[in-house]
Amino acid sequence: MIQILPISDVDIRLVPGSWPVPEPVRAAAAAHWAELSAANPHLWDGRILGVTAQDGDPPLSIIDGVLRAEAREDAYSVFLHWRDSGFPEIGIRNVFGSALIASSDGAFIFGVMGGTTANAGRVYPPGGSLEPSDVDSEGKVGVLASIDRELEEETGLTASEAELGPLLVTFEGARISIGRVFRFDEPAAALAARIRANLDRQAHRELDDVVIVRSAADAAAAGYVIPYAAALADRGSAYL
Repeated sequence: MIQILPISDVDIRLVPGSWPVPEPVRAAAAAHWAELSAANPHLWDGRILGVTAQDGDPPLSIIDGVLRAEAREDAYSVFLHWRDSGFPEIGIRNVFGSALIASSDGAFIFGVMGGTTANAGRVYPPGGSLEPSDVDSEGKVGVLASIDRELEEETGLTASEAELGPLLVTFEGARISIGRVFRFDEPAAALAARIRANLDRQAHRELDDVVIVRSAADAAAAGYVIPYAAALADRGSAYL
């Protein structure tokens, strides 16, 4: 079951250590990465943060409106193998930020991922994985700053243009989206046109296109919709 819950804040802290992945799984991840990178040389094996509850075990919890958790870093290749294996239980959750772009006429704007990415053809809100570069000097993971950055990098829109709406956490098994609603004072068609013009100026674009979404069916017409994104499309409008 997919849950969408409002939260007031996020407090994720980096702790030492890598993900609790058995060595045979790491070996399989390396082989999987070799196949993926041979097929798509644009992929890059960087570092990614995976998250557990503060006591070191999933599931994550919300305490007094705040999502509190611990993060550990590992290789992106390990993450992709875990994801492509169907997220078997390894004691980690894939937590990431999502920019929920809301138009003045009551629609979301989702992205259609480009063919050179590891998510080619998938449809979901602009956003991205949490990385070590998102961690400040005190060890706090800047989830909200990451969302603002991804919004601008992927679409050209900026958080300062929008009215900030609620924070929403969407639980879909091992996949957890932390979404910030950005309410823009423009209709969906105008926002989509602005984003497409920005995409045409980008030398290395992550998005092939964007789609105006008022239901999961709208998103599905553009490609494969990840389940959490379909839930946001159908139920997230309550938070616009």
